[in-house]
Amino acid sequence: MKRAEVYLVNFGKKYNSEFGKIRPALIIQNDVANRNIDRVDFKGVTVIPMSTNLFGGDLRVRVQKRDKLEQASELCVNELCTLDMSRIYLDNLLTVLSDEELEELALKLKTHLSL
Repeated sequence: MKRAEVYLVNFGKKYNSEFGKIRPALIIQNDVANRNIDRVDFKGVTVIPMSTNLFGGDLRVRVQKRDKLEQASELCVNELCTLDMSRIYLDNLLTVLSDEELEELALKLKTHLSL
C-alpha cells in the first residue's frame, strides 16, 4: 500500500452524512507510515473517499475512469478520514493518481485544512 493508490474500502454502514458502503478511496497517508504499519499497534490509514456523484467544486478532484476504476469519480477532500487498515481491500489496486492529480489534491487539502 502506497500513497496515491486507490483501493476499495469498506466504510461500513452510512451514519448521518458520513460516507458508507464499499467504495474506492485514495491512500493519502505518507509512505513511511504505510511501510511501518505492521510494526505498530494502531493500524490506522488516512484515506479520502471517492464518489461517482460528480459535483466538482473547491473540495473535489476528478479522477477519470481508467485501469480498474470502473467509473469517473471525484475525491471528496472534505471527507478525509482515518480507518483501520482491515477495511482496505489491498488485493485490488484500482488505479494510481497522476502527479497532476496529486498537485491539485494538495492545493485543495490546503484550502480545506486552512494550511
